[in-house]
Amino acid sequence: MNNKIFIITVFISNIAFGAILPIATIQKTSTQKNTSKISDKVSKTLYSRGIERKIANKKVEKTLLNNERTTDLMAQNILKSIKSIKETDIIAFISHAALKGKNVDLSSYSTLIALLQKSTGSLIDSDTVQTIEKLSNENEKLKLQEVIL
Repeated sequence: MNNKIFIITVFISNIAFGAILPIATIQKTSTQKNTSKISDKVSKTLYSRGIERKIANKKVEKTLLNNERTTDLMAQNILKSIKSIKETDIIAFISHAALKGKNVDLSSYSTLIALLQKSTGSLIDSDTVQTIEKLSNENEKLKLQEVIL
């Protein structure tokens, strides 16, 4: 009798947890696919423009002054703080700089101003300037944390 109760309990728990686990796995993998690195997206953009993959990767590596994790965090800060800038704007800005062989530091005030002007094409008001100053300071702190770690 105890064996039957045990088997029934195991069977019911498998049915209950079996229905939950595949959904959690699907959600986890779909989240991981959406979070790719900015440097990878810039490399793909350069590749789509006709540059070989290895050369595109090297150009992006030379262009970005920080490591991939810090660059991604800085880009996320930009996207959260300035609503008029989209991720595609950041990717286009970095890929354009990579084509010209220029360095991009997303913690630099002048880089953030240039990014905003290129993406919106309009004048920047004083509130946005203050936001960019704060954003530059936050990204600079991220950059310092990278050096410490």
